[in-house]
Amino acid sequence: MRGYWVFLAIVALSGCSISLDIHWGLVILFHLIWIRIIFFKKRYLIYSSIIVYVLFILISFWMYEHRSTVLNPSQTTFTVFFNETPQIDGNQLKSIVKTKQNEKIVLKYKIQTKEEKERLKNTIKNGQYCTITGELIQPEPNRNENLFNYKQYLFRNNIHWILNGSTLIGCKDTNKNIITKIKQLREQGMKNIDHSFSKETAPYAKALIFGDSSSFNDEIYSLYQRLGIVHLLAISGLHVSIITAAIFYFLIRIGFSREFASYALLALLPIYTLLTGANPPVVRAASMSMLVIISMQKKSPFSSLDALSISFILFLVKDPFILFNIGFQLSFTVCFSIILASKSILPMYKHYLTKSMMVSFVSQVAAIPILAVHFFEFSIISVISNVMYVPFYTFIVLPLLIITYISAFIYFPIFTIFEKVSGWMIFLSEKIGQLIDVKGSVLIIGKPGIIVLLLLIVTSQWMFFMLEKGYSVVKSLVPLVFVITLIKTCQIYSPIGEVTFIDVGQGDSILIRLPFHRGTYLIDTGGQMDFQQDEWKNRTKKFEIGKDIIIPLLKSKGITTIDKMVLTHSDADHIGAAKEIIENLSVKQIFLSPDSWEKPLMNNTLDAAKKHHIPIKVVKAGAKWSNASGVFQFVSPFDDSYEGNNDSLVLYAQVGGKRWLFTGDLEEQGEMELLNNYKFEIDVLKVGHHGSISSTSEAFINALKPKFAIISAGKNNRYGHPRPEVLALLANHHIQIFRTDQQGAIQYKFYQNKGTFHTVLP
Repeated sequence: MRGYWVFLAIVALSGCSISLDIHWGLVILFHLIWIRIIFFKKRYLIYSSIIVYVLFILISFWMYEHRSTVLNPSQTTFTVFFNETPQIDGNQLKSIVKTKQNEKIVLKYKIQTKEEKERLKNTIKNGQYCTITGELIQPEPNRNENLFNYKQYLFRNNIHWILNGSTLIGCKDTNKNIITKIKQLREQGMKNIDHSFSKETAPYAKALIFGDSSSFNDEIYSLYQRLGIVHLLAISGLHVSIITAAIFYFLIRIGFSREFASYALLALLPIYTLLTGANPPVVRAASMSMLVIISMQKKSPFSSLDALSISFILFLVKDPFILFNIGFQLSFTVCFSIILASKSILPMYKHYLTKSMMVSFVSQVAAIPILAVHFFEFSIISVISNVMYVPFYTFIVLPLLIITYISAFIYFPIFTIFEKVSGWMIFLSEKIGQLIDVKGSVLIIGKPGIIVLLLLIVTSQWMFFMLEKGYSVVKSLVPLVFVITLIKTCQIYSPIGEVTFIDVGQGDSILIRLPFHRGTYLIDTGGQMDFQQDEWKNRTKKFEIGKDIIIPLLKSKGITTIDKMVLTHSDADHIGAAKEIIENLSVKQIFLSPDSWEKPLMNNTLDAAKKHHIPIKVVKAGAKWSNASGVFQFVSPFDDSYEGNNDSLVLYAQVGGKRWLFTGDLEEQGEMELLNNYKFEIDVLKVGHHGSISSTSEAFINALKPKFAIISAGKNNRYGHPRPEVLALLANHHIQIFRTDQQGAIQYKFYQNKGTFHTVLP
């Protein structure tokens, strides 16, 4: 089957797509390989393909059907096995563990004291059994459109429960097998790095030596993402290939035979894979290397493409759901593209620099559809940044960090010198990155629908076909650039408008997007209440409303600019994420209530706005604007003093064929003042103060006569919002109620003056 394994790999992919939750458009695309196979008119290939196809339909169907839980939801005491190093961040211990029934669950344990935290850091490790009491809860699906679906992610990893641990009774070591010992060696190695390296260098050392990139702060990680070189902050297939070649060359140079060196690599590569975390790119590269070595020993060498294809098939045999893993998708797609390009495209370029740029170019174009689906954006400057950074990290930073790590065990003064040099190299890479990280270096494309995704796949592959035929890069890129331009044009000038009440938990954030690029407005941003606690409890990887909900949601819709940001008042649950949005997206204008900047949070937000030269406008009742898609007018507050909720900016709008009132946290006193100054009726009321008893008086409802009420509140929030009295009042007036705590984000999409409401959760 030499030379034909790639066909069997794609056939296996098409077979898996039948049984797994893959869109029909991709299923059809994968099955097009059968046309090519039939045209070959080779019986053994056709028969082999049929067997592989049926086999993988059965394998994937069986695994899908057997992805179920055996645990009793009422069970409260568990003996769990730590198969990986638990993460301790602040007062939380988190890990994926196995129960006695061999079922994987996510463990979240709240650490009670600082002493317990230090004890767990020093004692708990993989390879241990622990007894834990707690409550099993089901994972939540995504509560906002297009965002990460945690429940689906866990299901694809055969995980069905989250254990919220309350008591950690005790742990004991097991009889250590070789795999556990290697994993514990990795764990000890990372502890050594934390102990010896500086805090600036340690994250890079752990990432490039042991494949753990969890220690990077968000600022540095985001920088490398924008540059399109985040793959360098992990062990990639290129690293494995270089280390494999270095070991082979070293063994030959010190006198061992090529045969011995080959067998040594066969033994060392699985160990190295475990030491570096066994992530899909590492496993892929190691398995390819082992397949090539074995085939050479058998005097029947595989090509790189054959080795890649067999490795792909072995991954699917073990678990077809690996197809949904982002690292797996990028690793195999990019490697496949580079191998094909190396035969027909790269030989056209003789100079090292142009060849390097083409390798980077091929890699980035191949990754665009995957990056669009998962991250909604890709780096425009990634070709240049990869040409600069790949050799720098591969031939300078990686070897330097390995030498530095080893020197710590030999002679500490030498380690100190190497560690300083490593720090200088890393500092240099960060500073260069900040210099080339210019505005517009990332193209936000939005989450593609299936038709758009297929167009991206087809035009990116068409580009490779054109390059093979000898066309220039510019001409080859025309179809892909045309599709991306068409996508952005359709996003910007869409005739469809929307009003979306984003689920930000216990808070408010409302997106208004008018048709034909007439305006994108954000009323409040949501945010979290930070309560004072001991420093040891603070987490370095905190969930943030702006970074984790608002910004990804806007990017998924292709939104890069907020024309008007309305900050209704100074509470953290309304404006806590404003600073993040200001720093990551373009905001053209900010509206706020008089004197609201006297509160520290609002003042800090305005400082960020001034730093980015954003116009700030103080408004109260009477201020208004309009365009062809709507009329907007503030109807509260009425004075220039800021006293809290009753001085919230209240916005009346006519848009999408409905009349809206967005009330912020307006309470009964403010409602009465509004009614004394304005007489109007509405269709949709954003219920004030999350459904608190202090808002939404009966007189207010009688005067406004809304048909729909939207309540933005957090699920199981500590305040008991919305209050039963408010729900009863709305129900007595036959008002249809939408609640973010029960239905997730609530969206009204409209065309001209007609629209419908949709909720993310049923």
